Amino acid sequence: MNSKTIARNTAWYGLENIISFVTSLITSIAIARTLGPSKMGYIVYVNWIVTITSSLGSIGIPATTRKYMAEFLGGNDRATARFVYLRTLGMQTGLAGVATIVATIWVLIDSPKNYHTAAILLVFSILPSMVNFISAQANVAAEQLSANLAGSAVATATFFILTMLAIVLHWGVIGICAAMLCMRLADCIVRLVPTMKRILAWESDHVNMPADLRPRMMRFALQGVFAMLLSLIVWDRSELFLLKHLSSDIRQIAFYSVAFSLAERLLVFPTVFSAATGASILAQYGRDRSRLPALIASSARYLALVSLPLHIIAGALAGPALLTLYGKQYAGAILVATVAPLLCLPKAFLGPIESLFESTDQQKYFLYATVIASFVDIGVAWYLIPSYGAVGACIGSGAAQILAVSIMWKIGIQRYKIELPWRFFAKITAISSVAALAAYFVTTHLPFVLGLVAGCIAAIVVFFALSYMFKILEYEDCNRFTVISNAFPKAIGGVINRAFALISQPEELDSPAV
Repeated sequence: MNSKTIARNTAWYGLENIISFVTSLITSIAIARTLGPSKMGYIVYVNWIVTITSSLGSIGIPATTRKYMAEFLGGNDRATARFVYLRTLGMQTGLAGVATIVATIWVLIDSPKNYHTAAILLVFSILPSMVNFISAQANVAAEQLSANLAGSAVATATFFILTMLAIVLHWGVIGICAAMLCMRLADCIVRLVPTMKRILAWESDHVNMPADLRPRMMRFALQGVFAMLLSLIVWDRSELFLLKHLSSDIRQIAFYSVAFSLAERLLVFPTVFSAATGASILAQYGRDRSRLPALIASSARYLALVSLPLHIIAGALAGPALLTLYGKQYAGAILVATVAPLLCLPKAFLGPIESLFESTDQQKYFLYATVIASFVDIGVAWYLIPSYGAVGACIGSGAAQILAVSIMWKIGIQRYKIELPWRFFAKITAISSVAALAAYFVTTHLPFVLGLVAGCIAAIVVFFALSYMFKILEYEDCNRFTVISNAFPKAIGGVINRAFALISQPEELDSPAV
């Protein structure tokens, strides 16, 4: 049951993220190539302010909505889940107004005067964004990620059209920020209305309110807010602030952002899969928590199957990819782009262990790990940025993420008896490294555009050949992947299924059930 639910939600959430991924890639490239690294540096700084202000509404109460709605829905108690949604939606709306006022004052003080109008437009977008998070997480809790697709599609289309108009008509930063505001308004309206209608149709009688529910929800929300403040340091590029104040070259902000953005786009599948898995983890806690360790271990295995090859091979292809997409004016970011995929890799494994801590009311472990990592991030970046600029910022961020994820998984493995497939991890890492070496050899002997294409082909051929030789998949994986491959046209789905069969072990070698 979990396998099919996770696969189905992965497909829906994947479609949502692919639309966003393609659109954001096109718009970011267009903006970067039009403005160049110097002007782009100021744009990135304003966008960083957007990220911080938007993060005010991304966790805390929304995470509380997801956790407790999933818990009650997992126990088939829709009346109490309905109560949780309405209560948290009201609280979030009130806090959104306060957050908007506070953030307005903050950006007027902190942001450059030339960007006050743009920053205020972005701050106004906090209100619909915070309200929107409640409905989005309610859909995740119900394991209906398809319900989030319409809002994301409309919002992405709105942002794409308005951003391209801003570039063509030279509306500048204000036009781009106005596009962001319109995007969030559209997303909120399109998502809130059908979600509210569906949840209001649930039965409202016989609300089963455990005596400790309110303090549990409050404690969970406060932990989430504190975790958000720490996350701003470890996970949300706080290094941009240090680059702005410790480096005399404004281009370093653009170099860091462009290179790290390329690397983080590799996280699209882990993000999709972790969201789908996280919904099932939270629901499984309400159904049968004894199966959580096996579910977490299988989640890590599938994340490794995709993330390790992507990130390891991407390091070899990063230079040609950067020059092809952004042009030679960003050649100063090649070194950052090369190391960033490996330094971003630990973040791919954050989702399952974070969801496990959420489901068991043990967010304190996330907080402990993030507190330690935040000191490492600031210390390393502060020391390296004056001499090494964007490279120093990248190393600081990567070191913090590696440490934080390692601590969390160490705690999870010991406390919840999670048995990870270490041999499988080693096999995938070795195969991916050989494929990356093949790609690097090809790219160094060809012009960067041709080298990028040929390097990709070489990496795919070598990786698939070695996967066929060593049969990296379990037999049961084929059945699980058919849920996704069946979403493709029959001819394409058949090819995908045959490819999976070629790299899978014989039927008698069973894998642990998810």
